Amino acid sequence: MARQPPPAMVRAGRRPRAPMTTSIALDGVGGQGVRVIAGVLGNLLAQMGKQVTVLFDYDSSVRGSMSDAFVIFDDEPIVNPVIEDADILLRLANKGHLHIRGHLVVTDLGLGQPGDEQIPFAILGSQHFGKELFGNMIALGRLLRLAHVDYDERAIRQSLPRRFVDENVAAIRFGYDLSTEEIARLASEAPPSRYEMNEAATTPAPSRGVDAAYDTATAQTTGGETG
Repeated sequence: MARQPPPAMVRAGRRPRAPMTTSIALDGVGGQGVRVIAGVLGNLLAQMGKQVTVLFDYDSSVRGSMSDAFVIFDDEPIVNPVIEDADILLRLANKGHLHIRGHLVVTDLGLGQPGDEQIPFAILGSQHFGKELFGNMIALGRLLRLAHVDYDERAIRQSLPRRFVDENVAAIRFGYDLSTEEIARLASEAPPSRYEMNEAATTPAPSRGVDAAYDTATAQTTGGETG
């Protein structure tokens, strides 16, 4: 016999929440910390008991070359780790090579299209935490909020690289707490992202296949990486 929801839930007109697969694609260039964002996110979700896959696609030969990551998490085992249409797309650069749509699209300022959420991540990282690279942790905080992941500081600390833990936690919290109204205000006041103006971030790159992957249950974040 199928298990029935608790009577209180039925009376309130609510249904039990079914497990839901969430997919996140990250688009950027080397040096922006795309792999750090995905690695921390994957490790955090695994610590929270989720099933997680993380795939990387990057060119390590030249700083400023394309760097992408793909994260899927669910309560149930993940059958297909390949993302075709992402629930959330984070774009920190636009080299024109990533042909994936996002139902929700978040970009650094100046990289979005009408309807996208634009946040000056690099500028906020510099203004509030002293380095543009902390903008990627602000972006991670925003991803956690959009993906409806609870803010768990203890688990976040355990998932972060060993350096700059306090600053990274503060930056993640900053991004997690951003309101829609504050995002609109920040976007209207900030100059365009330097990544939009940086040739390395906008020069077209050839399409590539996924060339690296790991299971986040055993992945380790490099201690020397910051922000």
